[in-house]
Amino acid sequence: MSCSLKKSRFPWSLVLGLVLASGPLAFAEPAVVTLYEPDEFTLHLWHLDELKPPFRDRVKGGLDLQGLLNNAEAGVPSMSGLGTGLSFDHDAGGQRGSFQFKGAILLAAPELADGTADNAPGSFRYAGRDGAFTIEAIVHFDVLPSDAGSVAMDLVSMDGEGNDRVFNFRVESSGFLAFVPLSSRGGALAAIPTTGPNAVNTSDWFHIAVTYDGNEGLANNLKLYWTRLDSTHPSAHLIGRGTLADDLGVKTGDFAIGNEARTWEGNAEGEPFRGVVDEVRISSVARDPAEFLFVAPGLRSRAGITSGRDSRPLNLRLSGMIVDGKEVDLPSPGSALSLSPGLHRVSLDFGIPPEQLNQPATFRCRLKGLDERWNESGRGMAMTCEVLDEHDAVVSAVQFPVLGASRGWQTSVEDSTMTRRSEPFQVPSSGKSIRITLASGADDTTGIFVIDDLNLFMKQLGKEPVPVWENPGFDKGMQMESPAGVPENWLRGGSAPTIARVAKTSSGISLALVDGDQAASGIWTRTQLLPKIAPGGETMLLTWNGMYNVIGGSLQRATFVNLPPGDYSFEAIATSGLDARAGSHVALPFKIRAPLSDRPWFWAVVAACVVGSLAVGIVAHLRHKAAKKLHKMRVQSALVHDRARIARDLHDDLGTRVTMLTMNASLAQRDIERSPVEARRHLGNLSASARDLVTAMDGMVWVVDPTNDTLDHLGQYLAGLAQEIFRDSQIRCLVEIPHVLPALTLRSDFRNHVSLAVKEALHNILRHAGPCEATLSLKVSTDRLEIVISDKGTGFDTASPDAGNGLGNQDHRMKDLGGTCEIESTPGKGTTVVMSCPLPKRTVKPS
Repeated sequence: MSCSLKKSRFPWSLVLGLVLASGPLAFAEPAVVTLYEPDEFTLHLWHLDELKPPFRDRVKGGLDLQGLLNNAEAGVPSMSGLGTGLSFDHDAGGQRGSFQFKGAILLAAPELADGTADNAPGSFRYAGRDGAFTIEAIVHFDVLPSDAGSVAMDLVSMDGEGNDRVFNFRVESSGFLAFVPLSSRGGALAAIPTTGPNAVNTSDWFHIAVTYDGNEGLANNLKLYWTRLDSTHPSAHLIGRGTLADDLGVKTGDFAIGNEARTWEGNAEGEPFRGVVDEVRISSVARDPAEFLFVAPGLRSRAGITSGRDSRPLNLRLSGMIVDGKEVDLPSPGSALSLSPGLHRVSLDFGIPPEQLNQPATFRCRLKGLDERWNESGRGMAMTCEVLDEHDAVVSAVQFPVLGASRGWQTSVEDSTMTRRSEPFQVPSSGKSIRITLASGADDTTGIFVIDDLNLFMKQLGKEPVPVWENPGFDKGMQMESPAGVPENWLRGGSAPTIARVAKTSSGISLALVDGDQAASGIWTRTQLLPKIAPGGETMLLTWNGMYNVIGGSLQRATFVNLPPGDYSFEAIATSGLDARAGSHVALPFKIRAPLSDRPWFWAVVAACVVGSLAVGIVAHLRHKAAKKLHKMRVQSALVHDRARIARDLHDDLGTRVTMLTMNASLAQRDIERSPVEARRHLGNLSASARDLVTAMDGMVWVVDPTNDTLDHLGQYLAGLAQEIFRDSQIRCLVEIPHVLPALTLRSDFRNHVSLAVKEALHNILRHAGPCEATLSLKVSTDRLEIVISDKGTGFDTASPDAGNGLGNQDHRMKDLGGTCEIESTPGKGTTVVMSCPLPKRTVKPS
């Protein structure tokens, strides 16, 4: 069952007996745990079960805590098996987050004092003789860290005034668990879990711990643990590592639980833990993660981890490769890595596994194919300045590493001060733009790097430097009031872009890298054009204000800028200072492919392609000339064919009709005296023959007229032809021709064959079908023309030998066009003629 502890004044002492008798109220019901008992490594152990000060230290000769101040509350129910704890979600006035705020606190001394009066006694030990320690506590949050209303919620601290500041172990409101050494360099910072089984919440109890193995100066000698107590765990949950450059030492300050304890500039107890703290233990060793109270007693580690150093040979290994800002999968053993042509920026991460971090090691690396010399590798964060040419290739670069704590760094961004830094560098005459990058380094690097007032100056002999950087501050941009804001012209990136954020400092909005994730990295980058660079180059001055507390991990990073095409082999070595034989070596060959134009066979292929193209062009030209000549010959042949056809039609059709005219005229002249009746009949035939001659002449003119060479004109002609043939007959003809036909050019012979075939079919209906209904329809598909002529007349037997009716002519004309003519007829039921032929492909050009 959960229980609110905010500003409660309920008399817990009156019900303590009931609580202890019936089992303490719990915020959640995890597996039952039992109180710690002091062992040989326990320096201090406070169960915090008392109802008022002093709070007894269970270690003989330890320090009883005397000052429960500012409404801190004792006797608050803890989790099952641990009795009661202390609530610090109270205050004695002032505004949270200000220097005047006074929050709940448990202090070694009865009262706070400005100076050494409230310091822990000089005999107070918080580390083993080799410097190793473990600090741990059981906690319950009343509010999430982000809602704390102050910079941090302190768990355990020795943080006094002046030179009395030693360390601060706290939960920061920005979402990190931090161990901040105040008398040494380094520290540890890790993101608090927000998802998964150990996600922070206000319902469960958590075990929080920091351990230091005493191996000063070695990477990852600090470890941070965060474990939700909802069941029995085999070991603590590791969320991050850090580094202490030196042991904390032996001096003491204001020791406190649940808050910081200093009165500097009126700031007293300004970072209370908003919740319940219980079972605080400090040990002289780095406790094994399987040695905490939530591990079943039978499974706990036998003893703590001391500062013994590992003498096994180092196991150096490559852990990652980044090419042009993007992670690249490492090749499997025996396979080669090949990169695309061009100039590349290549970074490689390497190091020894965490279990070997308790021995000193020296790392060297080189890139064969570029430089045979062995060089030191880098750790920590960095600011990089790269000069780019007109093709965006890097022509010069300088890097400013960031590791450890800056001058003016205190415990956080809020109470630290910026340091001004100026760095000159040379810009070649080929430089066209400059790229500034802030990178959080290898994935296991953690910490904070903040800059402000970034500027770039061009130095001129005898003159004041000229500023050339636009928007030196970071006040312009999108959502600048939010950590997710993006300053103008800047871009964030990396495997975890949220590491790159904006921060509010005493000077305003600043650019920051806040990295508490040991499996990811982030970057800020910006590119800007440079003014014209004089021949021989220019000297530039890069200036900025910065503060940082950067904790290098175990991974080393080697970066190579502007690598040209070629074969390379990256090599790294690690040697132990304990044993010269305990060294290790790794190598990664890779290749940057040359552009096609730089390959030996390229120009031979180009020459062959040119020769081949010329040959193909010549052949195509000759074929084109031959095709033109063939086309001309085909046109001439078509003209000859049309002339022959026209001559044949003139001879066969018009000659016959002229002969009929002459014969009827002679007969009429002969009978005009002898037989006037016969003469009139011959004159009538003469008139009819003349009309037929005119009609035939119109048809022949229509065929040879090029203005009629379209499908639309053919449709109009066939419709008029049907009306003309059946005009004075007893046959009613229905014409079904689309109003809009495709714009296709038709040859004169095509129109001639189609029109004569249709005319023949219509004449057959006129001669043989008798009075009836007839239909002429024209249909156009994608590539075919179909004409259907049907009637409901007398019909005929298609198998009869007398079924002539000009049917053969129609079939021959369609076959000349590559088509077909199908005739179906039944006596008494009519006849249907279906003519089909392919259409030409060429469309008529619009006028």
